[in-house]
Amino acid sequence: MIDIRISNCNKNYGSLRVLKDINLEIERGEFIVLLGPSGCGKSTLLHIVAGLDRLSSGAIEIGGRDVTDVEPKDRDIAMVFQSYALYPTMSVRSNMEFGLRMRGKPMAEIRPLVEDKARMLHIDHLLDRRPSQLSGGQRQRVAIGRALVRDPKVFLFDEPLSNLDAKLRASMRTEIKKLHQSLGTTAIYVTHDQLEAMTLATRMVVMKAGEIQQVGKPEEVYHRPVNLFVADFLGNPGMNFMKGRLRLEGGRVSADVGAATIPLDGYAFDTSPTDGQAVMVGLRPESVQPSTGGEPFALTLKPTLIEHTGSDNLVVLAMGSEEIVGKFPSDMLPKLGEPVAVGFDLSRLSVFDAQTERRI
Repeated sequence: MIDIRISNCNKNYGSLRVLKDINLEIERGEFIVLLGPSGCGKSTLLHIVAGLDRLSSGAIEIGGRDVTDVEPKDRDIAMVFQSYALYPTMSVRSNMEFGLRMRGKPMAEIRPLVEDKARMLHIDHLLDRRPSQLSGGQRQRVAIGRALVRDPKVFLFDEPLSNLDAKLRASMRTEIKKLHQSLGTTAIYVTHDQLEAMTLATRMVVMKAGEIQQVGKPEEVYHRPVNLFVADFLGNPGMNFMKGRLRLEGGRVSADVGAATIPLDGYAFDTSPTDGQAVMVGLRPESVQPSTGGEPFALTLKPTLIEHTGSDNLVVLAMGSEEIVGKFPSDMLPKLGEPVAVGFDLSRLSVFDAQTERRI
């Protein structure tokens, strides 16, 4: 069942088009992550769903009801902000109770509800403290708890973890994922952090310059990006790109990349390839590893730089006039300048038209 429908959504600020013909359907219980660089329009889209900003044209439906012109308080949504937005003079308990009190809910119902959600978020021992007495992670839990007690149709998260340090962010990510699995409420989550998007999303929506580039499950978007932007934006380090030209010969397709010829026999083309077509061949670093001797394609390359990350080594390899990055196991450390046999996992290859930048 479709819980949120965004139809032909446009947002302009004067002559500046911030959102361009956005269409998106979100099923009940999905955890949708809007991902993209700063300024791509993801937060604007979230604010429009929340009713905090108005559409220039288009429509928003929540639960089958047109809410395009409905006030935020009447949309049955709850929002968690990056800045926590807690009342500093109120206790944690009062912060969590406030929205329900404003809606006229009896205190006899509010108190057990707040205590139940506080226990769920492991902040029940903090109910009598004020926000200034809490850590960043605890404040964010309170902000999430305040949204939870509302029992809304939709949760909206606007970069809620960006103010936390890396370790705390990882911990909160896990908590939010567990929370969604337990509640099953529809959620839209905005972030520019790829790891958050990959770990939290049931589906990702990758945006650029006010337009949706790709919608899909995290593994699908990561392994089968529809264009060069998505391929380059996802992954740390990013995908390797090699300029080349397709060769069609004897019913077989290959790509000439510098002095190397990469066979594309197993590649599933989305469009028909043409002989001599200029392409960008993409392969992620984890698909470039020390050769075991059994790969269908391997090259001997010279390492020019090694970065130790603990669990593995990122090795920069000279490939003609270009460089590519491989991911080597931590116990396999090549020597700089000494040739090493490198295997390529061609099952994870992506090929893009050099002119349109679309996957082919």
